[in-house]
Amino acid sequence: MAKKDINDDLKLQAFPEEITEEGLKVYGETSYENQMAVLSQFLHNGGIQGDDIEARRRREEIVTAIHEFLDRKKAIDDIEEINEEYAWRVAESPLEYPLFADFFNVPFPDPQPANFTFIDLFAGMGGFRLAMQAQGGKCVFSSEWNKYAQKTYFANFGEMPFGDITKESTKGYIPEHFDILCAGFPCQPFSIAGVSKKKSLGRETGFKDKTQGTLFFDVADIISRHRPKAFYLENVKNLTSHDKGKTFRIIRETLEELNYSIHYQVMDGQTYVPQHRERIMIVGFDRNRFHGEEHFEFPEQHEADRTIGEILDPNADPKYKLAA
Repeated sequence: MAKKDINDDLKLQAFPEEITEEGLKVYGETSYENQMAVLSQFLHNGGIQGDDIEARRRREEIVTAIHEFLDRKKAIDDIEEINEEYAWRVAESPLEYPLFADFFNVPFPDPQPANFTFIDLFAGMGGFRLAMQAQGGKCVFSSEWNKYAQKTYFANFGEMPFGDITKESTKGYIPEHFDILCAGFPCQPFSIAGVSKKKSLGRETGFKDKTQGTLFFDVADIISRHRPKAFYLENVKNLTSHDKGKTFRIIRETLEELNYSIHYQVMDGQTYVPQHRERIMIVGFDRNRFHGEEHFEFPEQHEADRTIGEILDPNADPKYKLAA
């Protein structure tokens, strides 16, 4: 019988479609996705520093995640008998063990060495991360609630994003210090299509939308707590005109009250890719550090100079084509 591929287990079967009451007996109260987030952040960011109560609790949490990971891997590879002592040994020197190769043999590894650190909120499949890594940035925390995006992000970067960023338990995993906060906070409450759909359903939009519109304030809360040197936010262009400009005025004033200087511009993706896609970019710099003298400018925009035909694979598998 052929040996089962570890990637199949870790990247597909390891992520249950939903945690049932029976599933809780297997995964515990903490989901396997969260355990993988804890483990992957530990592996990529050099362990846990300190010996206070919180640091010890985190180490115990990591050992639990390692134990769960090894139990699953044991069913595939011939590794030592799993016990608590072995899991602790692995936790002390994880990179000495070849068990975690799949966390690092990924299409888009961290830059070596890194020029700065950032966190990736509402991470999706990793678009922000690709851009920041291309500039020499190292991601030290990521968050994304959609389980399918989480799987893709893990496959791309070897890191499982944490879940719901509105929860204090999730915010507690954010490192105390990092250089830049990146967030493409949900745009449905502000987009033209999103507003139209919500109004047709009799639902509130913008900041009155209790499930998505207020997520901006979670971003502002994290900025206030951690004081990054800078932040980079992205949203739909309609953000500037929503509710006759009141929504964007609240966002701008909130960020300025945190003592950040704000730069914003609606930019069109056609400058870089063959697609007309307008988004507002909001960049802020800590006035306590830069004193409003950062001399920031957005790059010059121009019309598309590439076509779809230039980027499409001319020999794509027929399964990806739609019938006429």
